[in-house]
This record gives sequence, structure tokens and C-alpha cells, in this order.
Amino acid sequence: MSGHSPNPADSIYYNYPTTTQTTEVMPEVSTLYQMVIDLGIPSCVIITAFWFIRYQSELAKTEREEFWKKDEEHDARLLTMIEKSSDAILQIKLALDSNTQAIKELMSKK
Repeated sequence: MSGHSPNPADSIYYNYPTTTQTTEVMPEVSTLYQMVIDLGIPSCVIITAFWFIRYQSELAKTEREEFWKKDEEHDARLLTMIEKSSDAILQIKLALDSNTQAIKELMSKK
């Protein structure tokens, strides 16, 4: 379908990692179980929440950096297009001035 717009939920539109980017190793279940027993469930929930917030912040930072990079590329392309447009408009102005001068000379000869 050539007229079909892409699904925004496709993973290519988001910067979520498709592979493990960190070298963190998940502890064994027995270690996690012992930690929950030692610290208590509320403490483990708080620790997990802080870890998740940190993880989300790192993802957002990566996403912002990639957006800024794309934005800089788009800005550069836009400046190039503006320069080319300005040059074209200048050429049109010079041609119009030349034609106006030629018409004035023709009118003065009559």
C-alpha cells in the first residue's frame, strides 16, 4: 500500500533499545529473594522504582541526543535550501532589472 501511512507504534519510530545495551547482569532469583527478605517489600519496591526512573531518564537522554542530531541535520538542509532560493530570487531580480532597462531604452527611441 503506497498511500498507507506508517504505524506510529512501530519500533522504528521509537528509540527503545532492541538489544541489551548495558552490561548489567541480573542477579539470581535466590539472591533477589534473600534481598527481599532482608530489606522488606516496601524497601525493594522503592529501590526498583528508583532504578526504573534512572533507566527511563537514560532512555530519554539518548532519545533527546538523537533528536538534536537529526534537528541539526534538518537545519543544515534548510539553510542550504534558503541559500539556493535566495540565489534564484536574486537572478530573477537581475533579469527583471535588465528587461526593465531594455524596455526603457526601447521606449525612449520612439
